Amino acid sequence: MTAFFIPGVGKDVEGVYGRMRQQIELDTGRRPSSRRILSIWTRRGSVDCVTQVGNRDPLRGGTVLAIFDLGMRQPFVVWRQDDPGTGEGVREILGSSVYSVLEFDG
Repeated sequence: MTAFFIPGVGKDVEGVYGRMRQQIELDTGRRPSSRRILSIWTRRGSVDCVTQVGNRDPLRGGTVLAIFDLGMRQPFVVWRQDDPGTGEGVREILGSSVYSVLEFDG
C-alpha cells in the first residue's frame, strides 16, 4: 500500500498537487483527471517501461514527481525533476497507449 506523496514535498502536498494540475491545464488546454497515479507501464518511443512516482525516470533521468491522466484516449503527462533544486521540473506529454496504471491508495 502506498499513500499519496510528491517527492520532496512536506506538509503542503495537496496545495502543490493542485498547482501542478493547474499548470498542466495551462500547458495542454485540458484539466487532468483527479486520479492520483503511482505508476504507468507504457511504451515510450520504442521502449516498454514502468514510470513510477519517486523513482528515476527510466528514459530521461531525474525523479518522477507526478503522473497525470488527461482523460479517455488522451495522453498522460509525466512531471519530473531533472536535478534536485532546479526550477519547477520538466513536463513530458506521453502517448495514450498505456498497458497498465497503478493508482495510489485512497
